[in-house]
Amino acid sequence: MKHLYITLIIFSLTFSVKAQTFEDAWRYQNDNLTGSARFTGMSGAFSSLGGDLSAVSLNPAGATTFTTNRISGTFSLFYDTQNKSNYFDQSKQANYTSIDDRFVGLDQMGIAWVYKSDVSDWNKIALTVNYNKDVEYGNTFKIDGINQNGNSATTYFVDNANGIPLSDLEIVDDYASDYQWLGENYDYGAQQAYLGYQAYVFNAVDPNDSNNAQYVSNATYNKVRHFNKIASKGSKVHLDFSIAGTYQNKLQLGFGLTTYGIDYVEHNSITEDNYDASSNLQLLKLQNALRVEGSGFGIKLGAIYKVAPGFKLSLAYHSPEWLEINEYMKQSIYTETKNGNTYLIKPGIENNFAPYRIITPSKFIVGSSAVINKMFVLSADYTYQNISNLHFKEIDADTDTSYFDNVNDEISESMQPVHKINAGAEIKLDKLFLRGGAYMSTSPVKNNADLYAYRGFSAGVGYNFGAFSLDVAYINRSSQVSKNVLTLPDNATANGTLNKYLLGIRYNF
Repeated sequence: MKHLYITLIIFSLTFSVKAQTFEDAWRYQNDNLTGSARFTGMSGAFSSLGGDLSAVSLNPAGATTFTTNRISGTFSLFYDTQNKSNYFDQSKQANYTSIDDRFVGLDQMGIAWVYKSDVSDWNKIALTVNYNKDVEYGNTFKIDGINQNGNSATTYFVDNANGIPLSDLEIVDDYASDYQWLGENYDYGAQQAYLGYQAYVFNAVDPNDSNNAQYVSNATYNKVRHFNKIASKGSKVHLDFSIAGTYQNKLQLGFGLTTYGIDYVEHNSITEDNYDASSNLQLLKLQNALRVEGSGFGIKLGAIYKVAPGFKLSLAYHSPEWLEINEYMKQSIYTETKNGNTYLIKPGIENNFAPYRIITPSKFIVGSSAVINKMFVLSADYTYQNISNLHFKEIDADTDTSYFDNVNDEISESMQPVHKINAGAEIKLDKLFLRGGAYMSTSPVKNNADLYAYRGFSAGVGYNFGAFSLDVAYINRSSQVSKNVLTLPDNATANGTLNKYLLGIRYNF
């Protein structure tokens, strides 16, 4: 009874893959203030200072600032996020605390080897290997409110169903087999249609015609209520391999090769109700479990020049990151009807979407630092990155490129360069070190100065025991993001605060 029925849905967001958006690309290309406890305690203002393994990940030339070999490791002791969302002027609070479910674990681990020479103008050569966590994805958002525009999730299912014959949405074998067949022979959108039809979200205009391809919602409403909970975890990490040299004790040059790894898990639960009392459909709950694996690589170049004793200037270049993204998703839907019937459709099939690439924009980092009386350190960095150059790219040569072309055009038109500033200070009191700093980034979105912008501050303490040093750091960050309820045109904004505590150990040998 099943047959392949091909339709063209103009401006559809679902072909053979799940729709990709700017939020996906921003999530995987973005980085937070992470690294060693000394590095984060000074808000990451280290591109001209060097002498820290996380600083080498920022500017590979900084490897030759080391005077001895070094091993360092940094552990996250506590990680907490608080988000307050706003949806049609209705607020909802959500918290995520890592200590509730697991120890956050390793944030940085690396080693540096230093080779000195007295017989060459190249006075020092250094090799480093460093692991660094770029982003911790642990977070929770809650969106709760009445959609004043009357936009309902039921239209999402109806729009995906229109054009598909009724015979292909009816049960033939079982939920798992039918759901999988639709994904293989149609697309992800047809699977959404199947879930909606089987869960009584909509019905056929002519239920007696197996070739019927038009559908109507089973819900009647004026304004619907949405409750959306988005819980995520995982991380983006990188591993740097760097080499650097110092020329005549003045110029430091460095090169780094970086590999990236992405592990992201998101559970997205969307509940809709507040339909009319006469509505055949009374409640709808869709659950999506997304799992993402990614990998990639990039290169880094850096230079540091000693302008005068205690004063340095630096320049670093980070190439685009070439990231390959693989996405997997499981779904289920639950509904309740006016006559008391309930439907739970749980295929148990994990979709494996076609892999794709994200190519991030390159970065330019300019820095300066001053060491005063060997007691005070002042440092500042400026980073430029043109987010409008961020783009998606298909991997399969046979893939239709029109969707990615449209998304890339939209990013190019709606995004702009971001400007980041990191500033930090350190005071040495014999063997005790006191640190602090502040950092900020402008918004990548044109005509919205707040969205995806962030600002924060940090503080830290270190103590030198000789060969060993112990460091503690605290990071605070505030930002605003946008969250979309399913694919409805009405977004919620969420103001979030992050708090993190780190413990670092350094050993010179």
